[in-house]
Amino acid sequence: MSTAAGKTVLITGANAGIGKDVARQLALRPEMARIYLACRNQDRATAAKAELESATGRHIFDVILMDVTDLGSVRAGLAGINGSLDALVMNAGVIGGKAPMDLTADGVTTLFATNVLGHVVLLEGLLAEGRLGEVAVFAGSEAARGVPKLLMKRPSFVSTSAEELATVIDGSYFAGRKVDPNLAFGQVKYIGALWMAHLARQYSDRRFITVSPGNTTGTEAPNNVNLPLRIAAKYVMPLLGISHKLDVGARRLVDGVTDPTLSSGVFYASAANTLKGPLVNQADIFPDLANPFFQDQANEAIHRFIT
Repeated sequence: MSTAAGKTVLITGANAGIGKDVARQLALRPEMARIYLACRNQDRATAAKAELESATGRHIFDVILMDVTDLGSVRAGLAGINGSLDALVMNAGVIGGKAPMDLTADGVTTLFATNVLGHVVLLEGLLAEGRLGEVAVFAGSEAARGVPKLLMKRPSFVSTSAEELATVIDGSYFAGRKVDPNLAFGQVKYIGALWMAHLARQYSDRRFITVSPGNTTGTEAPNNVNLPLRIAAKYVMPLLGISHKLDVGARRLVDGVTDPTLSSGVFYASAANTLKGPLVNQADIFPDLANPFFQDQANEAIHRFIT
């Protein structure tokens, strides 16, 4: 918890891109006293720590080794956190990757494991131990409510039951047909946002916020998507003005941590059919996000895969 010395935060996926810049921006705030960089790779984490110390002039960073696709690694990382956190930023994630639909040892797609399942075990572990003081922020995506002009379909289900949502988690949703990678990503982020809203209803004394960084340049996210999308993300979208710079995307997550006017249980992202600009409540665009039944079904579906 916060003390007279200041606040403590942990950021997953903190060695590069948005996560690293969230760490940089938070470190520039005088109330921040300790920032855990949760990363998979020790060498990359150590390099990021040194760069952040140089950029901010502060020596407040600690590395926690954590691979969010491996629940054993998440639990080990949880044990390595000294004391409590004021804030948790669940930034680690992939859009595609080399084999996003391959299953992990827990029977979930790598896509779901990276974006959601590891974070569920991390956040709920902190809550169970009474070690989260103020706020948890989950990195969402506009893909969760669809972006028609980029041909990103809105996730839609027959009943949005736990059984149906579980088919997303284990990849069987696409059984016997071609995987739509944009839809698969949107479905995963949709379930993550529903889970966060479910938690917000259980813990009224803390804030649980989903915030999309928006379409952000300068990250590693496009590296593993197909070539046309990679070229579009790196060159075409900035030219067309439908993306923003790294510090702007990261600042959205920083606001999730620091801005008390952002309401618990809400998913904040860009306005309809846009990928940047002011944050708005996504339930105003996609009312399913505010449906308590859907939120509870998402939570139930997720916990079928946690042993």
